[in-house]
Amino acid sequence: MQKLNFPGAFVRRPARVAYLRIIIPVGLTFVLFVLSVFLIFIPSMEDRMMEQKREMIRGLADTACSFLDQCAAQASGGELSLEDAQTRAMGIISKLRYGPEGKDYFWINDMHPRMIMHPYRPDLDGKDLSDYADPKGKHLFLEFVKTVQDNDAGYVDYMWQWKDDPDHIVPKISYVKGFEPWGWIIGTGIYVEDVRAEIASITRRMILISFGILAIIFLLSLYTIWQTFKTERHRKEAENELLKSEKMFRTLGQDAPFGISMLGSDHRFEYLNPKFTEIFGYTKEDLPDKETWFEKAYPDESYREEVIDTWRGDLVEDVGVEEIKPRVFTVRCKNGQDKIIYFRAVALEDRRQLLTYEDITEKAKMEKTLKESERRYINLYEKSKRAEALYRSLLDSSADAIITYDLEGKARFVSPAFTRIFGWTREEVEGKRIPFVPESERQQTMDIIHGLLEHGTLCHAFRTKRSTKDGRLLDISISASRYDDHEGNPSGLLVILRDISDKKRLETQLQHAQRMESIGTLAGGVAHDFNNLLMAVQGNASLILLNKDSDHPDYKKIKNIEQQVQRGAALTKQLLGFARGGKYEVTPTNLNEIVRASAKMFARTKKEVTLSSKYQENIWTVEADQGQIEQVLLNLFVNAWQAMSGSGELFVETENLVLSADDVESLEIKPGRYVKISVSDTGVGMDANIRERIFDPFFTTKEVGKGTGLGLASSYGIIRNHGGIIDVNSEKGKGSKFDIYLPAVELVVINQGSEVSESVKPGTETILLVDDEEIIIEVSPEMLTELGYEVLTARSGEEALEQFRINKNKIDLVILDMIMPGMGGGETYDRLKQIYPKIRVLLSSGYSIDGQATEILKRGCNSFIQKPFNIEILSKKIREILNV
Repeated sequence: MQKLNFPGAFVRRPARVAYLRIIIPVGLTFVLFVLSVFLIFIPSMEDRMMEQKREMIRGLADTACSFLDQCAAQASGGELSLEDAQTRAMGIISKLRYGPEGKDYFWINDMHPRMIMHPYRPDLDGKDLSDYADPKGKHLFLEFVKTVQDNDAGYVDYMWQWKDDPDHIVPKISYVKGFEPWGWIIGTGIYVEDVRAEIASITRRMILISFGILAIIFLLSLYTIWQTFKTERHRKEAENELLKSEKMFRTLGQDAPFGISMLGSDHRFEYLNPKFTEIFGYTKEDLPDKETWFEKAYPDESYREEVIDTWRGDLVEDVGVEEIKPRVFTVRCKNGQDKIIYFRAVALEDRRQLLTYEDITEKAKMEKTLKESERRYINLYEKSKRAEALYRSLLDSSADAIITYDLEGKARFVSPAFTRIFGWTREEVEGKRIPFVPESERQQTMDIIHGLLEHGTLCHAFRTKRSTKDGRLLDISISASRYDDHEGNPSGLLVILRDISDKKRLETQLQHAQRMESIGTLAGGVAHDFNNLLMAVQGNASLILLNKDSDHPDYKKIKNIEQQVQRGAALTKQLLGFARGGKYEVTPTNLNEIVRASAKMFARTKKEVTLSSKYQENIWTVEADQGQIEQVLLNLFVNAWQAMSGSGELFVETENLVLSADDVESLEIKPGRYVKISVSDTGVGMDANIRERIFDPFFTTKEVGKGTGLGLASSYGIIRNHGGIIDVNSEKGKGSKFDIYLPAVELVVINQGSEVSESVKPGTETILLVDDEEIIIEVSPEMLTELGYEVLTARSGEEALEQFRINKNKIDLVILDMIMPGMGGGETYDRLKQIYPKIRVLLSSGYSIDGQATEILKRGCNSFIQKPFNIEILSKKIREILNV
């Protein structure tokens, strides 16, 4: 076995050497400290104290002289006489005191010397003191004079009475200073005993502090000596333990289950244990130094450089005895086998290294396999967590209510949407049956559940009703399925509930709108055909009246026929209004003016009704046919009057509103700025059945012959045609309220002028009349001929084009019917414009100007005439076009 040499071995030394190394410095410290206090610090402190006191009385004397300077200045300036100034100065100086007891003072004598003022020796005031001497024979006042004469100021030592005690004579040091303007000497002094007492007090405190410090140093010294004894004892014990450890290490090195090597400061191997040779196959003769080890253990040059760089990085500097970071490298053994080795290294003193080597090849393989298994498990776990989070997020974020039930019908889970829709919280229903199935839906619900549980029959979009926590009944669409556990056995039910209350309401509204649209289309067709019939009657009546004087026996009958035609036209006008064909002349309108005027007119005719109103200031402008809006208002006023049985309160209000998307969801209009007209009454009100049908044409609650049932229907069509809506709120016995919403526009209101009275305006031009109705072709040409025009006729669009091609240089105006089979009025107009772009066309229809007619007018058609029309209106329209 090789002998191990451990760096930093303990060196045995006699214990007394260590003790003396502590005790001698401590003793010297005591001696030097005492000597420095008593021989240096205290004497120097006494000198400094005395010097400070001397400087103090000098400063005080200077201060007193400054008072004398002030009084002398007052005397020189004439403020005081010399005598008064000196008296005042003596009064100030005599009162000045200082010192520990406040008894130290100032005195004044002159240069004779004669005492001017002494606060404690008034017996000396005014006396000549030339012969006055202290107990030691010193003529102190003469000394004062001599000091001032020689130096103007100075210190004088002498014996004097103790403050105000004339029987107690003690040493005193005074500072005297001459005051030349008055020939005075001012002096003050300190008693040596005061200074010595102060120094003695400080000295006592210093001695106490010094002894305290010495005591602390003594205790610390005792503690240090005790620790030294203790350390020496431990050193001896450690030395013995080290010897045991050295022997143990030798045994451990030989029997250790891991390789051990000792590397010297010269990078040569000093020791390799048997386990090292067992692991690698190398002996100490195979590895003389570290360089040989690197070449053999790491034959691949690039890998060897990597290992060397790693070790070099771990040993950047000499850090003494310290463990180096453990490392794992692949080592080539002597037999050519590669092994994975776990290295641990310790940097020792003298740049030596102790290394251990553990073969972890099999362990590394097992760890690699385990890590791969763990990685797969973690991936699966993370996937499952993500799937669970996604599942939970989908359930929580679903807009529909989601419930899972167990096989007993008890709720396991409810989503947040369930609470929002039905009101019960998760805590209130989990593990319980949810009490929200109405009795009317119970049997059908049980049948579906039975199919799900027994046969797995899916339920999709089953429409039913469910109750909420607060007792409301909702329309619900249910989709449900059965789910199984991991073994494929039925585990419970997944139920998705969608609140379709709004959808059903919208569906009802849509069905109502579609029904109204269909009825409106029918009403428009009826009005169109009826207007053609009235046109024939009106035309013939106009022709007859042309040749009749007012005194003719048939004149009144024919005028009566015309009046009935106008009544029939008014009826079709209402039908066209319902059919959304009620706009004739749209202008920017101030609704306040129309509502106010209509309400006042109605109030004058129905004085039994109390009218109240509230009008929005700065009401927004709307585009409206003023006559049609007046018709709507009159219909609402009359209905309200009838609902109140002739008396009651009628309230009218206008208001500017901005409607959001949520506001208009149930109103079938676009979001934006609207003007609202509200008409409220205190009448009998309406139940739900009547409320749903009030806008249907020909629906009326009046007796037969008391109403046509077209008033509210036409009002509905007119408002819808203006881009607005009528909303009604009413309950039986609580009156009714109609709200009209009309879209606001950024236009200026235009005041309308009065219409010009009608009269027959004849002409001589050629007119092409295009109409598919035989009765129109029969009567209209005769009306035109009576007016003086030459007339050509065509019964279809195709025929009109042919006639125009033949006579285009002759035809001045085309009267074109809008609705014809085959080629309609719009296409006919466009084809005529292609033939002759400057063609002039008067559009004629039993429908109103709205819709298709408006589009044709926008493309350049000159004007429009509504059937039925009389000969005066026809002549006026023709001349308006031809006279341009």
